[in-house]
Amino acid sequence: MRRMIIALVMTLCYTNANAQQIYDARVKENEILTPIPKKQPKINGAKIYGAKPGRKFIYRIPCQGKRPMHFEIENLPAGLLLDRYNGIISGIVPQSKGNYPMMLTAENDFGKDSRSFDLVVGYKIALTPPTGWNSWGGHMMYVTDSVIRKAADVFVEKGLADVGFQYLSIDDCWMKIKQSGFDAESKRQKEQHEGFDYDGFIGEVRDSNGYVIPNKNFPDMKSLTNYIHSFGLKAGIYSTPGPYTCQNFVGSLGYQKQDADQYAAWGFDLLKYDLCSGGSLLNFLKKQDPNYPQTDFWRPMATYLHEQDRDILFNLCQYGIDNPWKWAPSLGISTWRIGGDLNHHVDSYFKYALQISTKLRYFSKPGQWNDPDFMYINKLRDFSKMANPSKDISLNTNQRYQYVSLWSIICAPFFFSCDINDINEFTLRLLSNSEVMNINQDELGYVAKVLKNKNDEIVMVKELANGSKVLALFNTNKNEEKVIKVNLISMGFTNKTILYDVWREKEVGKFKDIFSSKISPDGVGLFIVR
Repeated sequence: MRRMIIALVMTLCYTNANAQQIYDARVKENEILTPIPKKQPKINGAKIYGAKPGRKFIYRIPCQGKRPMHFEIENLPAGLLLDRYNGIISGIVPQSKGNYPMMLTAENDFGKDSRSFDLVVGYKIALTPPTGWNSWGGHMMYVTDSVIRKAADVFVEKGLADVGFQYLSIDDCWMKIKQSGFDAESKRQKEQHEGFDYDGFIGEVRDSNGYVIPNKNFPDMKSLTNYIHSFGLKAGIYSTPGPYTCQNFVGSLGYQKQDADQYAAWGFDLLKYDLCSGGSLLNFLKKQDPNYPQTDFWRPMATYLHEQDRDILFNLCQYGIDNPWKWAPSLGISTWRIGGDLNHHVDSYFKYALQISTKLRYFSKPGQWNDPDFMYINKLRDFSKMANPSKDISLNTNQRYQYVSLWSIICAPFFFSCDINDINEFTLRLLSNSEVMNINQDELGYVAKVLKNKNDEIVMVKELANGSKVLALFNTNKNEEKVIKVNLISMGFTNKTILYDVWREKEVGKFKDIFSSKISPDGVGLFIVR
């Protein structure tokens, strides 16, 4: 009898928990949801990391908490060194392929945190989606050495590096322009570039050995990457297989090996390789030979990058032409774009995300990722008139939470782009939610699946390596709030289900079968279900 009473009470408790109130996940205008990090250490980011044998290595342990902090690593492989004060691992990757399990520990006056970390030595890198910032959206033709250094400072001083952002990446316009390339500008490009001062940008684009010459805004590339690496962060650079970049700066056509060698010598860790003028060349080759394999066009740079003494992540940008998800992995390419530039139509983020989470989801996996382009957040320059100051994007508060939530759960490369000189507190806290980053960096690499897309309600579920699941509820109605109801049993949970609000970093409660949440117009509720 006593057991029956207890069982009845428990049943009533769970029934009441489901019925007592609808969880309120609504967001006010400019409302900051991410709590300020606690003082005790919290190690974040990926638990698994891929590197090629014998390569140069740099990695910053992402860890929130009050500094100063002391780091230790159990089972650190020979050839690697730990900066115990800053939590930076550097050195040379072991020559032998295999899995090197470690235990990371961070300690300060307020506590201690430990976390497993596996270095997987082989020929796959980017075992979790790459993370970082790119210069294009906020700076375009006005990218400089000082802008990139400022981005590195922001990563460290504002806590972005502490949640797991790694790469500082230069986009187009770091090179010089041949006079012929300048003269070849279309009417549209002349309008886009009106007001730009080309002094120090036009002239010889390569030295006598064929190595590319940066423009006046980048006086010392090696010094720049050294600065980035001093924080344990990574540096990215940009080029094209064609003669000119999208803004008519010199490309890599005919000089792929020199350029790959130069990027490695300078110390870069990522190459964004953009189709641009290479599209005309590729079309010509296809007309000459209808059976011309797409892979032959991209293979030279992929091969030369692989031959370097450091891992250089290949970020392919050819806008999803000819289904790169089917052939790019065979070249060792880690990420590939699935469509055009989102900064031209930033409100298309949902369209791109759903494409990855439906027909393309099985092509994303550790070491190879569908790339929907950057999270264009906060202030951007106008692509049609680049000399104009950056302006805030057209997305409202709720849409910004949707945008970042989607990139997290679909395993998109977690890169953002904005004017780094004018980044506000809302944007910093939006990007520095450690739980959102950890979901993106989960080692399972499972792309969220769409369970429902009907009546302005989208329900998506992502599985995590520890057996938990991420539940994302989206209201795509622009004018009306919605209460979105989920049957937890249909998600595979049958007993004591605990929900955790990811953005607010707090437990919601226990639920037996049904969970309902109130969502703002264009809003999202993001939960971990245990």
